[in-house]
Amino acid sequence: MSAVTDLGAEREIDLGRWKQAAIERWWFVAAGLVAGIVVGALYSLSGGSVYQASVLLAPGQPFSPTGAPVLNYQSSPRAIEKLVTGESALKRAAKAAAIGVGALRGHVSTQTVATGASSSTASRGAVLLEITVQLAKPKHAEDAANALGQIVKSDTSPYVQQSISAYATKISNYQAQLAAIKSRIGVLQQAINTQSLAFLDKLLLVGQLDNAETRFGTISDNLSLAEQQQTLASTVELAQIIEPAVAHKTTARSRRNSILVGLLIGLIAGAIVAIVVDTRARRQKD
Repeated sequence: MSAVTDLGAEREIDLGRWKQAAIERWWFVAAGLVAGIVVGALYSLSGGSVYQASVLLAPGQPFSPTGAPVLNYQSSPRAIEKLVTGESALKRAAKAAAIGVGALRGHVSTQTVATGASSSTASRGAVLLEITVQLAKPKHAEDAANALGQIVKSDTSPYVQQSISAYATKISNYQAQLAAIKSRIGVLQQAINTQSLAFLDKLLLVGQLDNAETRFGTISDNLSLAEQQQTLASTVELAQIIEPAVAHKTTARSRRNSILVGLLIGLIAGAIVAIVVDTRARRQKD
């Protein structure tokens, strides 16, 4: 029991000496920090340069026919990340960029850009998503990133695409009905203006004209509503590319991460040097 206690005390004394040595010989630690920062910065430059292109898109937020938001994979940034980094999407993007699919593997990433702090159900889709591609040539990076954006837009919205198609059919039908009613209104007005028409017949035609004009107004309102719903589906429910990808040159390695790693290594190395120098100095005194 005494041996264990002595060992613990000795370790505590050693740790105390090491801390004191690092404080007393702080210039070794400072030199290690500076050297680590310099080496980290130089290391970040040694990786060469690549071109990075990012396409910014708004994931769609589908709504039910009653107007309630529908939460599915389409509004999930994590699901979209899985989609764009999947083999099928990579092959399609690689074909669009005229490169091999192997060049894209491991070079596609996504990042969520929040547009507000609200956590309500209605605003969960209020985010932007950035899809980034890093490649050796700028044109390839741009084409691949834009292709991935188009894939997200087309593959995550089957329900919305069908809704837009249904709205288009409805709008077409309303327009045809309005054209027919407008023609009927013209015929009724022409008949009413006939001088030889009997009073009772004219009264009957006036009633028919009122009914036609009322129906025309109702269908016009329905047409306006359908057009608004189609606009909502096309601009909010359907995923939208906010900003197409434009390539810019960047370093292959993250300068910030390289400097932080170098700083940490330099700090440890400087502390070790300070402890070693202090230990030797104490032995020479003894």
